[in-house]
Amino acid sequence: MIKTSSRIGWLLGCALLVEASLLGLAYWQWQRYQQRVAEQAEASARPPYQVQGTYSPSIAALTGQPNPAAPEQSGWRMLALLQTSGSLVVVDRGHATPRFKPDTTPDFTGLEPPTSPQVLQGVWVPLPQRRGWLGGPDTTTHPQLLAFLNPAMMTSATVAPQVLVLTAPDTSAPTPAPSALPNANPLRHLSYMLQWLVMAAVFPLLVWLGWRRRS
Repeated sequence: MIKTSSRIGWLLGCALLVEASLLGLAYWQWQRYQQRVAEQAEASARPPYQVQGTYSPSIAALTGQPNPAAPEQSGWRMLALLQTSGSLVVVDRGHATPRFKPDTTPDFTGLEPPTSPQVLQGVWVPLPQRRGWLGGPDTTTHPQLLAFLNPAMMTSATVAPQVLVLTAPDTSAPTPAPSALPNANPLRHLSYMLQWLVMAAVFPLLVWLGWRRRS
């Protein structure tokens, strides 16, 4: 009897620990949401700048980014490298609808940066930094499709510690996205929070059903 009670207590303790962990992860994602919202507000208040330079051939797309005109639609943020007189700069050229070739590689036709010298208008934002222990991969299904804005995935050269987010288009297709920072989609953190909360709600039910079945 004592052994059975001890086992029940141990299982109950484990269940409570799992439940607390799920709720803790949900709260963590809520904090990340608040942080992203604050970052967006701070970036929106930054003054615009003009930068002159020539684009390098390197091109990449940051995946899973909301469309500024329709946040519920996910797409690409087109990234390019701009060589200025003083440094190499990552440029966020704006949002684009994902397109793929028959072999499933990304189709960047018409989304390439212009080859002529450009005078660009945008705002400077810091390069995103990974926070927490859940880092995740830098790329997705293709080396040019980035899950995180890591300049090392685009060039081995040293780049400026900031990203120029265009507020006016250059001479090609993407739509500028001045209201959304790279890797700073607040809504995805609300989605993650909801997932953890659902798991936290379902877990006690699963424990109860498991206990009933054993009984």
